Amino acid sequence: MSAIGHVVRAAEANRDAIRRVATSEVGARLVPPLRARWLPLPPASPERRLGVGVDGTGHAVSLATGAHLVVSMASALGPEPVGRIDLAEVEALPARYDDAAASSARDLLMRSLETAAAHEALRRAAGVVAGARTTIWIDGSLHGDLAHMAGGPAVARWGGAADRAGALLVATRALHLDAVACGARLLGLAKTQRAAVLVNALEAEAPPGMGGPGERPRDGEVLAAMPDGWSWPVVLDAGQFPSPDPAAMAILESCPAIVTTYVRPHPADLPLRLDVPAAALGLPDRLGRPSRPGTVIAPRWLADPDLMRPFVAEVTAAYGGIIVHNGPLYAIDRLVRLTRRDLETVVLPAIARAAGVPASALGVDRGRRRFILD
Repeated sequence: MSAIGHVVRAAEANRDAIRRVATSEVGARLVPPLRARWLPLPPASPERRLGVGVDGTGHAVSLATGAHLVVSMASALGPEPVGRIDLAEVEALPARYDDAAASSARDLLMRSLETAAAHEALRRAAGVVAGARTTIWIDGSLHGDLAHMAGGPAVARWGGAADRAGALLVATRALHLDAVACGARLLGLAKTQRAAVLVNALEAEAPPGMGGPGERPRDGEVLAAMPDGWSWPVVLDAGQFPSPDPAAMAILESCPAIVTTYVRPHPADLPLRLDVPAAALGLPDRLGRPSRPGTVIAPRWLADPDLMRPFVAEVTAAYGGIIVHNGPLYAIDRLVRLTRRDLETVVLPAIARAAGVPASALGVDRGRRRFILD
């Protein structure tokens, strides 16, 4: 029997588990209440705005010595006066850092570069055109990134003891507040739905006894049943941060809260999560502090969903089909994308030359080397 034959047999033996995951049976109970809060798509916005896409890439390369080399790049791309902004950085981690630390370094380094590129784009745009006519598109969830960063900047250090997590918190806060000050739109657009913000809001108003421990679905499991349209927005603050660090919250508490909705731009496409700072909707809500540390509070529904409609219309206007989920973000993704093969066969030798070491000194571990040689 071929290898695929064994896979088919295993799939047949696990058909119930596969069907349960694929058909979202756990989330089926929340589909009716979500339908009651599902809104038709507005027409694409006719407003002409200066749209800027911001994205980054990062790789943590395991070297043959056990050390890690973290390579990150980020760019912003838009019409003049923004143009193209390119940033890059490299971190060398000794062998005593494990894979999890290297992965954290990669994520925070990439986010730091993305934040710097977005901030520079905002400064260029605000200095020439009205900030109120500028949209900075961020690839990812604004609230999710804030929650991740607020988990403990004091322990996220590496390299030369640089507190990158703390520096990123400060830079992110400045980006949000400067966007508010100049009236620019800072929009986060995420392609995955692993969060449970929508589920938490729906369950908070569900009758007692629905569901149970271990039975809570993710947003994507419930959204799978929805047609094209968008969900009634929810307001997210620090009450949805799983385990905020007090030092982090002292930095972030004055940031605007985040208003979140899911947009399904086409029946054949997948939902997109849209995050908008509350200040852009004219709301005074701030991230604030959770009422009880270590607890997660259900988000509240936005009182007037029409406040979010212009931003959903902008998502619709920037939508280019199943391949191009967002014009500015698609363009910047193609610009910054770096394959592992290019990294290991072109970028690493260039880094070795710049550092004045033999190319062999930055050889990747054996598990990766055999793929490079194929």
